[in-house]
Amino acid sequence: MKKFVVLSVILLCLSFFSCKRIASKIVSEGTEAVVEKTAKQVAKKAAKEGSEEMAEKTAKQGARKIIKEGSEEAGEKAAKTGVKEIVEEGGEDVIEKTLKELAQSDKALKDIYDHMIAYVSKEFADGITVKSTKEGMELVSKEFPTSMIKINKNIITAKAGSLKNAGPVNEFLNHLMPNKTYMLDGSYVFKTDKLGRVVEASADRTKAFKTIQRNTQRNSDVQNLVIDKLGGRRGLDDAGHLFSNVSGGPNELINQVPMAKELNRTGAWRKLEKIEEKALKGGKNVTSQRKLLYEGDSKRPYSIEVVTKVDGVEVIREVINNVI
Repeated sequence: MKKFVVLSVILLCLSFFSCKRIASKIVSEGTEAVVEKTAKQVAKKAAKEGSEEMAEKTAKQGARKIIKEGSEEAGEKAAKTGVKEIVEEGGEDVIEKTLKELAQSDKALKDIYDHMIAYVSKEFADGITVKSTKEGMELVSKEFPTSMIKINKNIITAKAGSLKNAGPVNEFLNHLMPNKTYMLDGSYVFKTDKLGRVVEASADRTKAFKTIQRNTQRNSDVQNLVIDKLGGRRGLDDAGHLFSNVSGGPNELINQVPMAKELNRTGAWRKLEKIEEKALKGGKNVTSQRKLLYEGDSKRPYSIEVVTKVDGVEVIREVINNVI
């Protein structure tokens, strides 16, 4: 029965003539070793020519066939084994496609592609490649390699751009995916909700301050994007950083929100930043947390809850209202 289960999955992975040759080989030689070796070859071929989606489809077809001819338990086991072997064994080979190609069948990737066309350029969007491995997906711009993210289920890792004298921002951090945890530069963590809004952010400020030097000049393109895309009020709001860029905070949209001008420039928010920056310059160990509060579907937070610790001692716990 075991050989039959494996054989059924294999027969669905290749073309009709290939299947006949493999079936003949397995039946004539009849050893478990041959079955396992052939399964691995099929897995690698599937990874080169297809994707995890294809693997799942193949496994489901195998399951249906086995359920008809055998038992439901055997079918479910074969389906799981088929996916695992094709993805894990085939994962030795990287599958690379364009974002434009994948956007036709994946809504999340289509949203990224459409954003890049609207806010960067079509040339930039068309030049993005997507590499799939067993560790997840990697999206990278051929034009600007500093624009790159790695997606593994709900975790996204990346390096923010706009480094001092070192090039542009990371465009993938200007369009946020919903229900993800973004881990940036080994120092920052941003969490998004179902609408793609940042709802929580935390940072090892000392590590970032010591290792990251940002371009502190304001990026007008990103600031306009923050105001336009996140419901800001022109003439009344700034694009305010959740973690100041002079202390290593990212310059992309992920680290900015529409913030009342007075609050950002001379009010409670600026006073908070000065306290944190002074502690950092004094060699203290600083960690910060932000919790953003929204009304309904609005993308402009009405309040931000702040907790800051210096050398492990809580020095600030405050709710700062973002009103005009």
